[in-house]
Amino acid sequence: MILHSLTATNFMPYRGKMSLTFPTDADKNVMLVFGDNMRGKTSLLNALRWVFYGKAIGRHSREIALFDLVNSEATMEGDWSMEVVVTFEADGHRYEMRRTANRRALVSKPTRSEDLVMDRGMRKDDIPLGDHLIDAEINRFAPEQTSRFFLFDGELLDEYEQLLIDGSEQSKAIKEAIEQVLGVPTLIRGRDDAQTILKAAQKQQTADLQKMGGFESQAEKQRHYQTQIDSIEKDIKDQHERLKKVNTDREELDDDLAKVEALYQAKQKLDDAISTRDKAAKRQDELQQQRIGLVKDSWREVIRPLLTLKREHIQDEHSKFTTQMLARDKVETKIAQLQEAVKSETCQACGQQLHEKERVAAGEELGKLQAELLGFKVDIALFSKLSSDMQSLDKLLKPTDARQIAFIDNEVNRLSVELTKLDNQIEELNELIKGQDTAEIARKRFMRDGLIKEAARITGEIASSQEKHTGFQRELAMISKILEGLPKARAAKSSRLVKIASALEKVYAKSIDQLRDDLKATVEVLASQAFRRLTTQSQYSGLRINSNYGLTILDERGQEVPIRSAGAEQIVALSLIDGLAHAGRSAGPVVMDTPFGRLDKKHRANILAYLPTTTSQLVMFVHEGEVDRANDLVQLKSKVGCVYEIKEVSLRHSRIERINQ
Repeated sequence: MILHSLTATNFMPYRGKMSLTFPTDADKNVMLVFGDNMRGKTSLLNALRWVFYGKAIGRHSREIALFDLVNSEATMEGDWSMEVVVTFEADGHRYEMRRTANRRALVSKPTRSEDLVMDRGMRKDDIPLGDHLIDAEINRFAPEQTSRFFLFDGELLDEYEQLLIDGSEQSKAIKEAIEQVLGVPTLIRGRDDAQTILKAAQKQQTADLQKMGGFESQAEKQRHYQTQIDSIEKDIKDQHERLKKVNTDREELDDDLAKVEALYQAKQKLDDAISTRDKAAKRQDELQQQRIGLVKDSWREVIRPLLTLKREHIQDEHSKFTTQMLARDKVETKIAQLQEAVKSETCQACGQQLHEKERVAAGEELGKLQAELLGFKVDIALFSKLSSDMQSLDKLLKPTDARQIAFIDNEVNRLSVELTKLDNQIEELNELIKGQDTAEIARKRFMRDGLIKEAARITGEIASSQEKHTGFQRELAMISKILEGLPKARAAKSSRLVKIASALEKVYAKSIDQLRDDLKATVEVLASQAFRRLTTQSQYSGLRINSNYGLTILDERGQEVPIRSAGAEQIVALSLIDGLAHAGRSAGPVVMDTPFGRLDKKHRANILAYLPTTTSQLVMFVHEGEVDRANDLVQLKSKVGCVYEIKEVSLRHSRIERINQ
């Protein structure tokens, strides 16, 4: 079987039409779809499951109601039409499988799944097939019982780890699913039929013995044990029904609480968004106030060139006045020295008495300086004004931050865009968590815990009832053995029928045990081969299978490894899936959702190298935390046929785009 295309309209988060084209080149048979959590990766897996089998699977492997599959954004606009179409080829034929859902006639607004009608159609080589032929065609290449290996949800890997826990309800359910794929139920139904025949023969034998005479005691014991067995079987049936209901109720509460967990995370996101918005709004206000202050001084920048020229001119005048004043002070100092020398007739430099000739020369120098002093014209008032003007200009020319206005404007605009996005996000999150009752959530938590205890109690009742049932069956078998030794009783037709039915039951029981042993041996070999290719620990020699199809790791000495990491658990589970897939179905496409959740880089590399070699097509729905596009895909590049990415439009709307490689 080779997938060609998948088209969905209004299916789960995909509003309107969404299309995928699968790679069909045998050398480039890998397709990757990247998407964040809760964006629609599992919905793509469910689109394939729904178009083939008419059901979508959610948590705890429970079926999702048809009403919940229709895109909620479309329904809010009154569009209740939903369609999924897959095209593929198998056994040399081309197929188109189509499944639709729409509201029933006379239903204006559906409120439950019953308000919707589902239809399907298939074309084989462009020829429409009758509805009664569709299931037979699907079972030829993709029977539903093998779908867990064809459509594989990696988030359910934990289920397979339960196979190591003998007696758990989950391990029993998974074991039954595995054996259904491997063909065991056919023999089990044969054994059950033989047991029904045996019970009827034993009751007839009891009636015959009562008529013969001499066997009343054995007949009474048989009737007693048969009555007890019938009663216990009824009790076991009732107990299983009650256990099923308790587990269903618990799973529903788990789903409700899981949604609450998502709502709790949404509330955290809401609180973070509000905090971020408040900080952004505060920052925006601060920048606005800063801008107002800058605008007040921005006029200075306009006249700064003129003020600078004015100050330079005043500075020049001020410098001239300063030079003149310094020169006048120097002359006045010299005059004062000469006047003192002439008056005291003593040299001011050495202190000696001046001669007449020297006094005359000093007098002449004094006269010249006094005449020079008269030439100094310093306007003190003008000088003071110039100094005052310079101080005023210096204040006006003081550097400002007005040039940051453009930066502030850009930052304010950016914050406005961010605030708009945050407001939209807050509005969506408020809509999501609106009307949640915390008291109801607490009630559900306690109710869920009570149901877990009730399930454990009922499981104990079932074990006790089955033990009693086995004991009464053993007593019946002993009576039948005794009667076989009595000629008169042995001659009865019912006794011969009891012997034959008992032998037939044993044959079936032995055949079932033999088939299980053979299948487990085959799965063990295939899973071990896959494990050795996937693990990074070279000292591991393989895997050992238990009665539940659970696998344990063997070291180099063949000893079981008692403790293993979460990553090792996932590798073992993937190995089991690969072994079961090859034991229970022919090679075909494998579609995997979130297959690398807990694996390190080396294990991811091993899986990416191994899986494409074991399937006709490998389709993987992953997120960036699982597969690094830049590094993990280097070795896989030659095998990748196409890559898609899921993008969020809104909380209720995703779209998918092809990425150029």
